[in-house]
Amino acid sequence: MTKALFLDRDGILNIDKTYIYRWEDIEWVEGIFDLIRFANENGFLVIVLTNQSGVARGKYREEDILVLHKKMSDYLAAKNLRVDDWIYCCEFDSERRKPRPGMMIEARDKYDIDLSQSFMVGDKPTDVLEIEGPSPKTFLLKGNYPLVGAKAEIYESLADILKRIRSLTLSSS
Repeated sequence: MTKALFLDRDGILNIDKTYIYRWEDIEWVEGIFDLIRFANENGFLVIVLTNQSGVARGKYREEDILVLHKKMSDYLAAKNLRVDDWIYCCEFDSERRKPRPGMMIEARDKYDIDLSQSFMVGDKPTDVLEIEGPSPKTFLLKGNYPLVGAKAEIYESLADILKRIRSLTLSSS
C-alpha cells in the first residue's frame, strides 16, 4: 500500500477567491511548493480533492476545470513538483462531495492507499472527511473560514503544517 497527501485546492494550493476556474486568477498559497516537494520526495502521492460547485451553478464548465488543472500541473512540473491526481466533484448532492468521503475512497481504491499513513490538508470544516475505518490525519489552515469545533489540528501556515507532518513521518520511520 502507498501513502498520500490529500490537498484541498482553493485555499490550500491557490488563494480562495470563490469560483476560481481561470489560470490568470491563480495565486499560490505561501508554503504550498515546500509541502508538495516534501510529499514528492518522501513517497507520498499528492492528490487534490476539490468541490467545484461552480459547474452546477453555471459559473463555468467542467472543461474549464480540466484546463486549469492541466495548467497548474504544468506550472508545478516546471518547478520539479508533481500532483499525481486531481479529483473533483461538480454536484451538490453526491457521495463524492466533501465532507462525504467519495473522492477519497475513489483515490484510495484507485491507488491502493493506506489512509492511516496519509494526511489531508484543507481550510474548512468540510475538508474533515466523514470516512469510516482508517482515515488520514487532517490538518486545517486557519484564515479563510471559521474552524470552531472542527475535528482536526489547526495551524496558522502551511509551513507549520509541514513541520507537523515531518515530525509525524520521522517518528513513524
